[in-house]
Amino acid sequence: MRRLLAATHGRFAEGIGETLGLILGASQSLEILNAYTIPDFDMAKAAKEYVSSLGEEDELIVAADVFGGSVANAFTEYTADGRVHVVTGLNLPLLILLVSMLDSDGSTEEIIDNAIEEAKEGIVYVNRVIKETMQEEEEDDF
Repeated sequence: MRRLLAATHGRFAEGIGETLGLILGASQSLEILNAYTIPDFDMAKAAKEYVSSLGEEDELIVAADVFGGSVANAFTEYTADGRVHVVTGLNLPLLILLVSMLDSDGSTEEIIDNAIEEAKEGIVYVNRVIKETMQEEEEDDF
């Protein structure tokens, strides 16, 4: 079974999970870890607890906020056996794609690669798109 965890500094994970719920409905597929929101929070301990809760056949996809940040780094320590997969740069399109592909037949690596590539397409400088569209329409008028 694949599990998906949104793990971030502060309450970002909680917020993006709530937004995901508004778009897709309540999802049992997403777990949330809000790091450093309580005094004496221990990131290493939290990561160890999540990884320790995995069954032998389970895989955990950790969608973290920042590459090189303490949240991602804590889970990266557990990637050697291939059951823990860490993806950074968490955003809503990425999370929607991961949730929707979680139960697909492809390998976890394929699911993550596809989700990342599709999510990248959602990063758009809208002003430029509008400007280019308007220029194309003007050229078509001549």
